[in-house]
Amino acid sequence: MDAILSAPLWLQVPLVMVIAVPLATIAAVALVRLVDAVFLAGERAWQATAAPERTDD
Repeated sequence: MDAILSAPLWLQVPLVMVIAVPLATIAAVALVRLVDAVFLAGERAWQATAAPERTDD
């Protein structure tokens, strides 16, 4: 750990980016899927409790 902390900044920044960018991408995809699943469940619950649509217009 001391070797990384004492490394020059021009070397630390790419190392952090190589680790941080893929982790952030994975976290973003997981959060989007979670939000999508929650929205879909809410939409299904809403449709199940909503009154039937009128078709005689």
